[in-house]
Amino acid sequence: MPSSAELIIKDAPVKELSPTRMFYIDNMRLLFTVLVILHHVALTYGAHSGWYYYENTDDAFTNLVLTLLMTLNRTWVLGCFFMITGYFTPGSYDRKGIFGFLKDRLIRLGIPLAIFAFLVRPSIVYLMNRGAFAAEYSFWENILFLKNVAPGPAWFLEVLLAFSVVYGLWRCGRKPSGALKKKGASFPKDRAIMLFILMLAAATFVIRVYFPTEKQIFRLRIGNYAVYIAFFVAGIMAYRNRWLEGITEAIGRRWTAITAAAALIYCIIVYVAWSSQADLSFLRGGTSVKTLLATYVETVIAIGSTISLSYIFRRFFNKQPVVVKGMADDAYAVFIFHAPVIVAYAYFTRNMLSGYPFLKFITAFIAGSALCFLVCHYVVRKLPFAQRVL
Repeated sequence: MPSSAELIIKDAPVKELSPTRMFYIDNMRLLFTVLVILHHVALTYGAHSGWYYYENTDDAFTNLVLTLLMTLNRTWVLGCFFMITGYFTPGSYDRKGIFGFLKDRLIRLGIPLAIFAFLVRPSIVYLMNRGAFAAEYSFWENILFLKNVAPGPAWFLEVLLAFSVVYGLWRCGRKPSGALKKKGASFPKDRAIMLFILMLAAATFVIRVYFPTEKQIFRLRIGNYAVYIAFFVAGIMAYRNRWLEGITEAIGRRWTAITAAAALIYCIIVYVAWSSQADLSFLRGGTSVKTLLATYVETVIAIGSTISLSYIFRRFFNKQPVVVKGMADDAYAVFIFHAPVIVAYAYFTRNMLSGYPFLKFITAFIAGSALCFLVCHYVVRKLPFAQRVL
């Protein structure tokens, strides 16, 4: 199978897995990329911080939908991203060894991260605030003097690079340091999964007492990292134990129902707070009972959605039509470079559909997503050396 099967690194899957078995994971990765675009479009029209350009609306229905989308999205999408990335990490190390593995990560993660942090993000920030910045420094001074440098949405690459280095050093230090064979263990029982949920939710709740999700250290939201680390490790274990292959029809159906119920409960929690005009900060951390409840429910969603989607996509979406395959091949580039495209689209269409905020959001998502894939396919991935990196 082509390299797009892996979440971030374009390695061919290990020999034990046939190409047809990998299409569903490739398609999941494509879905997650589109959902990241959806989240950032929702930020554009429904948030007040965390993005580059805003067009807030007073329409109650649109605000409710955007609030539900943003809060629900953040409970599970990035956790699933880390799980799938972890799933493909051991096989990459097995094939390449420590030096080849780390070199590949530095190229495929480090180069895009540096381009976004040192060029793309400073350009977006300057251009969207040029009225204030132009009096202090020019655009090129902004670039050359490293003003506004930060990973922005590419923080995922920064964290994944760190995770990969830690994993590589751990594998290198093992005795023996050779490839670890797959065990083929059965999929974890529901009791084990529920225990994992309880422990992960408890750890997340405690961490967020001191580090609410809006609090950043080195521009990283520490309150989310119990989930990210746990899912990355779970992905590694899933690979070694063939867990994704062991999700039966009964397990898939059961956890799909559990996840849907948890998502409904979470939406009700958010709706009740939103309709009463209460502060939604309890979703980000604190010591209240509402925070504790929300933390456990979102952990069920995160873990349940990983199981459910793995089952659904393997069962129903384990094929790739030509168009889908092309989009999947471009997904990594889109994940990295969608921000300037979305911001540019929103800015240049700011006067369109002003009386129809929800329609404007839907149009921006559909047109913006299409534009992201077209730009990355016909421009970004055609640049010199882009195929080596993206």
